[in-house]
Amino acid sequence: MLGKHTRLSKILFLIIFVKVFILLVLLCLNTTDIQRRSHGHGRGRGRVVLINELLIDRREAPSLQERLKLIREEMPSFPLEELLRRPRNAKQQSCGEAPDFMNIEYHNDYWQVLHNGNTTYYLFGAYYDDREAVPKTPLVRLLTMINRYGKANELKYPLTYCQLWYKDRVDPVIVEAVDYKIVWLWGGAPRRVFPTLISCPLPKAKSKTNSNQEVPEMVSLVSDRCDRAKNLLRVVHETDEVRSTTQIAKSPPGNASEKQLPEKEKPLRFMVCLKAMDFPYTDMSWRLIEWLELVRLLGVDKVVFYDAQMHANMTRVLDDYKASSPGFVEVRPMSLGRGEPHSPRHFHHYAMDSDGFNRILNEMIPYNDCYYRNIYKYDYIGLFDIDEVIMPLGNVTNWNDLIKLAYRVPDYERDSSKCKDWVSFCFRNVYFPRYVERPKVYKQLPSYYYMLQHVERVQEHCDRYSATKCLHSTKYAIGLHNHFPLHRAETGECDAKSVPIEFAQLHHYREPDNKTRLINPIIDDNIWRFQPQLQQRVYAKYEKLGFLPTIHEVELAEEQRIHKDEQQLREAISKT
Repeated sequence: MLGKHTRLSKILFLIIFVKVFILLVLLCLNTTDIQRRSHGHGRGRGRVVLINELLIDRREAPSLQERLKLIREEMPSFPLEELLRRPRNAKQQSCGEAPDFMNIEYHNDYWQVLHNGNTTYYLFGAYYDDREAVPKTPLVRLLTMINRYGKANELKYPLTYCQLWYKDRVDPVIVEAVDYKIVWLWGGAPRRVFPTLISCPLPKAKSKTNSNQEVPEMVSLVSDRCDRAKNLLRVVHETDEVRSTTQIAKSPPGNASEKQLPEKEKPLRFMVCLKAMDFPYTDMSWRLIEWLELVRLLGVDKVVFYDAQMHANMTRVLDDYKASSPGFVEVRPMSLGRGEPHSPRHFHHYAMDSDGFNRILNEMIPYNDCYYRNIYKYDYIGLFDIDEVIMPLGNVTNWNDLIKLAYRVPDYERDSSKCKDWVSFCFRNVYFPRYVERPKVYKQLPSYYYMLQHVERVQEHCDRYSATKCLHSTKYAIGLHNHFPLHRAETGECDAKSVPIEFAQLHHYREPDNKTRLINPIIDDNIWRFQPQLQQRVYAKYEKLGFLPTIHEVELAEEQRIHKDEQQLREAISKT
């Protein structure tokens, strides 16, 4: 009996020993695994590290000054910095108390509002104008949209006042708002608002030199001169931008520096403004790159875009240009003046597409905002879409030389021989359609060079008024429409000159509205004067942004296309 118990004890002991051994082995394996995951192979032997951190954003919150800079980018027209700088604990004014941050009537993100009787003013921007050739300056121009339209000599606006706020002053300077200029001449319609420039005349400095003229920091529009305003706009006065490296490079090597050159020998400064970029579904990034590189080759120093829900790839392109070419590309915020919500991109696109007249009226806002922000920085400003470019012809290959030539050549269909200067130089439109049914002209050139590939155009140019585009002189132009200046200084300069098509033309890469123009196209390969540089620059940008597919991706895409075509064929056969 005792022997039997002894054998059972030994068996039980053996079982317990085996279990303990297995547990120890498992524990060792688990410890080794933790060490490997914490330190990798061959590192951190003999110790276990507990991961106690997550890969999250641990940057410090921006300072107040940094936040004010970001707010300025988000809300360009609202003068928060200037408002915070105003004297504290100052004696309250009996007339024209300064607006409070919480008292502002905002509208659709970037606008502010004034109601004066049955007239509603939607205020977008304010700009200091003290140009020598412009009459009745200095003044502050307000860029607005107003719910009234009519002829200039018939339309009566209610009495309205500008409250002008200066740095380190408590009391405003109050003047009557005058000289309403509607930036639209082709009739009105109910339930629309119309782009209108309003002038706030400023008291002139006692000295004859403009350097002593004090510029107001902020302006409000009120219906009674002593009202506490519910709107407050920053007065834009930007003059100190250094010329870009692109501009400086135009000077011939070995010449004197640009500052030492006589005024007539200095290279002209060009910039381009675009309307709100409404491309939520169509990826135009590849064409945007080619267009940007072409206008840069033509001598453009800066291009300003207004974001109205662009495709993500287009945003990528512009972000890359802002990082790689500082100062060449600028993107500004934009919304519709009447109030259609800006944030939801699908609804915003629908709203712009469903009311074409409202969309066209709103286009005047980014064009004129861009123009007035840059009148002291550039000599000529053009308003374009990304399917348009002014192309010099013959031996001229840049806009600087084109303007010099434009002064000497005759005016198309008009005698301007007595003129010495012009508000704008305009160029007749000619269409370069796709002609998808026709074979490629340059079979060895990939199709993703859109403008280089599309060298077939319609035979006839448009007349001097139809779809023309211009380069506007910042000396004289006051109110700009998409196609020509509507208001100018009228202090000796002539109306816009139409440059004959022997010297330059507006390339317009789209189908004409009149389809009969598509018949019998001709070859026009003037763009190929820029082919080596343009192709090289565009390809480099495609490659950098990852737009060029690999051979495997091309083959896979071709297989998918064939499969889709076969599926559509089977479906068509089954329906017959």
